[in-house]
Amino acid sequence: MALRSLAAWILTALLSLAIAAPEARARGALTLNQDVCLLYIGPDYAYFSAYDPHKPKKRYCEEAPRTGVTVFAIDFAQSEMREMKVAFRVLRNIGETTDPAAIEAATLARTEPRVYPTGSLSLAYDFKEPGDYAGLVTVDGPNGEQWVAYFPFAVAQPYRARLPYYLLGVAGLLAIFVIFWGKDQRGKKPEPKRG
Repeated sequence: MALRSLAAWILTALLSLAIAAPEARARGALTLNQDVCLLYIGPDYAYFSAYDPHKPKKRYCEEAPRTGVTVFAIDFAQSEMREMKVAFRVLRNIGETTDPAAIEAATLARTEPRVYPTGSLSLAYDFKEPGDYAGLVTVDGPNGEQWVAYFPFAVAQPYRARLPYYLLGVAGLLAIFVIFWGKDQRGKKPEPKRG
């Protein structure tokens, strides 16, 4: 009976994790919401995607599956952002620091701050090696306010991004094994001792 309770607890935990999995993928200012990647910048948000220019129909949110050229695209959801200066940087992931020298040293590519009246910004960068990187968007508002959005992402590390799903699969197989092993043990009668 204890095995059945353990198996029920494991299955409940797995279902809870499976339901929460899309929410757990949100990192930094970037959130995957119904297959749309939202980038929260201060009180506003923008649509974000990254893609390989040789396969532009496949878009990514938190990972680029391989090294090479990746194009980053940011489309402003609110029209007010079209009147503000926006800058975007791709950098090695150094955490959410505000130290200008550290940000400058980690910067790999950037757009200069400017107004994007069409509401679209793009930047291409050629990643030479796999690793942990980050995007940094800075928006300067009309009244001197500044909003910053920092979001980490991985390049050419597909197993790392999918690790939670692999762990869920292994836990599910373990739960199934425990359930069937428990049934097998209940069906056996102890052999009488000879002696």
